[in-house]
Amino acid sequence: MSSVATGPVTTTLDQSHERRTDIQGLRALAVVLVVLDHAGVPLFAGGFEGVDIFFVLSGFVITQSLLQYRSAPLHRQLLTFYTRRIRRITPAASLSLIVTVVVAYLWLRTTYPPNLLSDVRWANLFGENIRLTATSTNYFIPGLAPSLVTPFWSLAVEEQFYALFPLLFFITHRLTYGRSRHSALRTMLVLLLVASALWSWHFSSTSPGPAYYSLFTRWWELALGGLVALLPAGWRWHRDLIANRVSWAALGLLLLSVQLLPGVAAYPGVAAWLPCGATAALLFTGRTSRGFVQRLLSVRPAQFVGNISYSWYLYHFVFLALPLYLGTGSNSRTDRAYEVVGGLACAIVSYFVVEGPIRRSSWLKDPYLTVLLGVICLAGVYDTTVICGALLPH
Repeated sequence: MSSVATGPVTTTLDQSHERRTDIQGLRALAVVLVVLDHAGVPLFAGGFEGVDIFFVLSGFVITQSLLQYRSAPLHRQLLTFYTRRIRRITPAASLSLIVTVVVAYLWLRTTYPPNLLSDVRWANLFGENIRLTATSTNYFIPGLAPSLVTPFWSLAVEEQFYALFPLLFFITHRLTYGRSRHSALRTMLVLLLVASALWSWHFSSTSPGPAYYSLFTRWWELALGGLVALLPAGWRWHRDLIANRVSWAALGLLLLSVQLLPGVAAYPGVAAWLPCGATAALLFTGRTSRGFVQRLLSVRPAQFVGNISYSWYLYHFVFLALPLYLGTGSNSRTDRAYEVVGGLACAIVSYFVVEGPIRRSSWLKDPYLTVLLGVICLAGVYDTTVICGALLPH
């Protein structure tokens, strides 16, 4: 970054610092789709597209965050970014992993999943997608109960993206000047997006299992959200009627794809462009439009679910998958309802007791204390797996 630059790099971009309530509503929609899919609710077998929605939203939000950073040495920019990610991601994720290990021990004992402790250690280091690919264990093997931490694969993809993208972003920004910076950033994102999309199309056809969990087949989804964040402020719908129609069409495509995607053999491939493109359209339209769709996504219940969406994603699956290890499963709708409510209750506690207080903590404004917190969280999860492994019958 040029030494004479003193302001944020958003000079010619959309600089609104207002909280996008429609984004929280999209988070709510994404997590509800995922939970309903995993709960086996009829007509929601394509709810896994909620993960694609999350990826596009994450790319958008992270890129907007990077655009707000002022001139500073590269190491300082990266330290600020990564410490914010630690506060946002690690404590809640670590607590959920500890709860998973302990609850599984108390509930299962003799039927304790033999690979769970290893899975948790990989998830703790944000490598669950690599673990699932290496062990060929996933959601899709009939008759085999999935790992209790399988959903952590998407968190691993996001964190791997966060590890690489800010470095590329800041280096590109430092090597360019003036208005060319924005063009260079967009060009960089477009090139990576196209390369990832082509690889996703090819690899999803030849190796659908590994492709589903790969950072490189999913990179384009996050990059798509980032590209929307980098579009010039002048790029907008000039008539509210057009913006409203595009919003309705995009929301309709998201709901339609829930019905269409279950029949797709190779995913993400080309099929994921349907939910990702619709999400990108809603993000673009929502920059300037506050039509009915944006107001619908901004209602209070949607805002609440959007706020707790991260924690709900962390906890929902363990409640739904644990009964599968008991040999009976959850055979009634009532059981499933209790399991969904259990995950929701844990999410609410996690949000108000862990997520919120840590993000607002004045102590953790010191980046080095934040790094220490991250190390403590990772060590706490690892120690829990060691203790549990020692207590299990051999």
